[in-house]
Amino acid sequence: MKAKLAASSGLVLLLAAAAGGLSYWRLSELAASQQVLAARGQRVGTISDLQNALGAAGRTEKNIVLESDPKRIAEFGQLLAHQNAELARLRAELERGATGDEQRLLATAADKLAAAGRTQAETAKWGSLNSNFRASQFYQAEILPQVRQLTAASDALRDRLAKEGGEEALRGALAFERLRADWLRYTRSFALMLSTGSLAELDGAVKEADALEAAFRAELARTKAAAPGLGEGAVDLASRYEAAAPLMKRALAIAAEGGNLRAATLTMGEGREQLAAAMKAYDEVAAFIKQEMTQAAVQGAANADSAKMMLIVILLGSLAIGIGASTWIALAISRGLAEAVGLADAVAEGDLSRTLTVRSQDEIGALVASLNAMTANLKANASVAEAIAAGDLTVEAKPLSDRDALGLALKTMLERLRSVVSEALGAAGNVSAGSQELSASAEQLSQGSTEQASSTEEASASMEEMAANVRQNAQNASQTETIARQSARDAEASGAAVGRAVEAMQTIAQKITIVQEIARQTDLLALNAAVEAARAGEHGRGFAVVASEVRKLAERSQTAAAEIGTLSADSVRVARDAGEMLGRLVPDIKRTAGLVEEITAACREQDVGSAQINQAIQQLDKVTQQNASASEQVSATSEELAAQAEQLQATIAYFRIGDAEAGARTDAAVGQLRRAASRMAAPAKVKVAAKVAAKVAAKNPVKAARPAASGGFAFDMGEDEDDAAFKRSA
Repeated sequence: MKAKLAASSGLVLLLAAAAGGLSYWRLSELAASQQVLAARGQRVGTISDLQNALGAAGRTEKNIVLESDPKRIAEFGQLLAHQNAELARLRAELERGATGDEQRLLATAADKLAAAGRTQAETAKWGSLNSNFRASQFYQAEILPQVRQLTAASDALRDRLAKEGGEEALRGALAFERLRADWLRYTRSFALMLSTGSLAELDGAVKEADALEAAFRAELARTKAAAPGLGEGAVDLASRYEAAAPLMKRALAIAAEGGNLRAATLTMGEGREQLAAAMKAYDEVAAFIKQEMTQAAVQGAANADSAKMMLIVILLGSLAIGIGASTWIALAISRGLAEAVGLADAVAEGDLSRTLTVRSQDEIGALVASLNAMTANLKANASVAEAIAAGDLTVEAKPLSDRDALGLALKTMLERLRSVVSEALGAAGNVSAGSQELSASAEQLSQGSTEQASSTEEASASMEEMAANVRQNAQNASQTETIARQSARDAEASGAAVGRAVEAMQTIAQKITIVQEIARQTDLLALNAAVEAARAGEHGRGFAVVASEVRKLAERSQTAAAEIGTLSADSVRVARDAGEMLGRLVPDIKRTAGLVEEITAACREQDVGSAQINQAIQQLDKVTQQNASASEQVSATSEELAAQAEQLQATIAYFRIGDAEAGARTDAAVGQLRRAASRMAAPAKVKVAAKVAAKVAAKNPVKAARPAASGGFAFDMGEDEDDAAFKRSA
C-alpha cells in the first residue's frame, strides 16, 4: 500500500515541478515588463512634477509683479530661483534616460522652456524695480510735506498782501496764486503717470509732465523777478518753490521707469504664450511615453496568455494521473474496509454480539483485530450499566487503562451517585427543619411591619410641614428674581439713552466743523472780493468796505464755532463717563438676577425632592403591607416544604449504597430539627410582639384618646399586584 502511494505521489510531484518552472519563467518575463512600465510611469510622473513646478514658477512671477512690499518681493525672488533650480533638476532627470524620438521631443520642449525662463527673468527684473511703490513712498516722504508747507506759506503771503492793499501788492498776490496753480498741476502729473495702463500712455504722461515742468519754471522765473518788491516773505517763498522742483522731478523719474507696467505687459503677453508653449511641448512628451507604455502592456498580455495555456495543459495532465492513481488505491482499500464498516455500523446500532475474522496482516487486518477488542470491552461496560439501572450502586467498574474514557467515566459516575444519594437524604431532613425556622421568621416579620407603620405615619406629618416651607421660599425667590430682572432692563435702557446722547453730541461737533469750514471759505471769498475791488479803483472802494466787514463776520463765526466745539467735546466726555458707569452697573445687576434665579431653581428642586420623599413614604406603606402578607404565605409554605422533604426521602430510598444505618440516622436528625423548630416558633412570636407593644406605648402613651391627625398618610395594608416583588432585606 505504501509503495503504491509513493509511486503515484512522485509522478504528480514531477508534473507540479514542471508547472512551477514554467510559471517562474513567465513570471520573470512579466516582472521585467512591469519594471519597464513602472520606469515609464515614473517618467510621466516626473513630467507632471515639472509642469507643476513650471506653473508654480509662473504664479511666483505674477506675485513679484503684484506685490508692493520690498521684503516680500525679495522672498518671491528667492522662491523663483529655487523653483527654477527644481525645473533644471527635473529636466536633467528626464533627459538622462531619453532615447530616439523621446530625446528629440525633450530637446524641443527644453528650448521652449528656456525661452519661457528668459522672459520670466526679464519680467522678474522689471517687477523687482517696484517703481510705483518706490515713487509713492518718495512722494509721501518728500513731496507731500513740501506741498503742505508751500500751501500754508502761500496762504500767509496772500493774506499779508491783501491786508496791505495797493496795486503792486495785489499783483504780487495774483502772481503767487498763478505759481501755486502751476505747481499743483505739476504735482498732479505724478498721479496721472502712476495710473497709466499701457506703455504708450506712460510715454504720453512723461511728455505731459515735462511740459508742465517747463510751464512751472517759466512762471517761477517771472514770480522771482517780482518777489523783491513784495517783501522778505515773498523772496523766501519763491526760493522754496525752486528748491521743491528737483524733488518733484526725481519722483517723476522713478515713476517713469514703469517697472510694474513693463512687468505686467510681459507676463500677460509674451510670458503667458511661452509658458503655454512649454506646457504643450511636455504634454507631447508625456503622450509619447504613454503610447510606448500601452504597446508594452499589450505585449505583456500576449506573453501572459501563452503562459496560461501551457500551464493549463500541464495541470490537466497532473489531474488525470492523480485521478487514475487514487482510483487504483481506493479499490485496493475499499474491499478490506467494507467488513470493518459493517462491524462498526452494528456497534453504532448497539449490537455487541458480532465479531470479524482476520484475513490479512496489513493495515486492514490490524484494524479488524482492534474492532474485535473494542466490542469485547463495550460488552463489559454494558453489564455494569445494567446493574446501576437496577438500583445496585455496590457494583464496581474497572477501567482497562488510564486512557479508558468510558471505564473511567463509569467509575466516576458510581462514586458520584453514591455521594449524591447520601447527600440528598441529609438535605431532605435539613429542608424539613429549615421550613420550621422559616415559619418563626415570618411571625417576626409581621411584628416588624406593625412597628414600621407607626414610624412611617410620623415621618409623613414632618414631610408635609417641610414641603409647605419649601413652597413659600420658592415663591419669595421668584418675586425677588422678577424685581432684579426689571432693574437690569431699566439700567440697560438708561445706558442706551446715554449712548444716543453721545452720538448726538458727536453729530453736533461734526456740524460745527462744517460751520468752521464755511467761515474759512467766506473769509477767502472776502479776500478775493477785496482784490477785485482794488483792481476796480475808485468804483470798487465801497465794495472793498463790504468785503472787509464780511471778513470780520467770518472771523467771529470761526471763533464762536471753535468755542461751541470745545463745549461739545466736554459734553461728549461727560456723557461717555456716565455711559461707562451704567455699563459697569448693568453686569452687576444681571449677576444678581442670575444668583436669585439659581436660588429659585434650588427651592424648586427642594419642592420636587419633598414630593419625591412623600412618594417614597407611600411606597414604604406598600412594602409594609407586602411584609405582612408575605409572612403568612411563608408560614404556609414552610409546612408544605416539610411534607415534600419526607416524600423526597422515600423516593431516594430506591438506591442501595451499602450503608443500612444511613436512613435511620437521617430520620433521627429530621425529628430532632423539627422539635427544635417548634420550640423556637412560639417564644419568638411572644417576644417580638411584646417588644413592639412596648415601643408603641412609649411613643404614643395616650394614643386611644388622641384626635385624628390633620396631616400625614392613611396606610392601606391590603394586597396588591406589587406583593410578588417583595424581598426581605438582610
